[in-house]
Amino acid sequence: MGKKLFISNLDFEIQTDQLREMFSALGNCISAVIATDRETKRSKGFAFVEMDSEEDAQKAIAELNNKVINGRPMKVVEDRGKTGGAGTGAASGTGEGGRRYEPLPPIQRMQLFRRRKKIDPFLDDPSRTVDYKDVIMLSRFLSERGKILSRRLTGLTAYNQRKLSKAIKRAQNLGLMPFSNV
Repeated sequence: MGKKLFISNLDFEIQTDQLREMFSALGNCISAVIATDRETKRSKGFAFVEMDSEEDAQKAIAELNNKVINGRPMKVVEDRGKTGGAGTGAASGTGEGGRRYEPLPPIQRMQLFRRRKKIDPFLDDPSRTVDYKDVIMLSRFLSERGKILSRRLTGLTAYNQRKLSKAIKRAQNLGLMPFSNV
């Protein structure tokens, strides 16, 4: 079984025959394919070479990696394939030019803000009522700046929210609560 190599940073002027001769000098080269653009038929700057054995492939990597051809140092590494899976040597991230394959978890719906369970305290205890004189209880439903918190933040029913906001406004108008805490 042959060993496939990936050659990057290849000079655009190099031909398939020249590439095959270069690798055949180091071992038995089965195939050499230079990637070309479909429309312009110009080289994309990378190629794939298949060597006959593992030893020939390692020898080609050792000899031709970073070899300067027409002013460009070409990189020669083992091919990882389309999946990008980890192989041995350079492909597993231990050598030069290799990337480590790190599987990512599947994208899940992520909750950005944790919702707290909001319970209307007036529904739990029917004897409890909204009273404008109970300033301590009313101040729990005010922001730091003295604004009435929304139903979304308080968890109150619409009916109790209206009663609460009327009680807060009444307490503020009577001077029992400040209009703002700033």
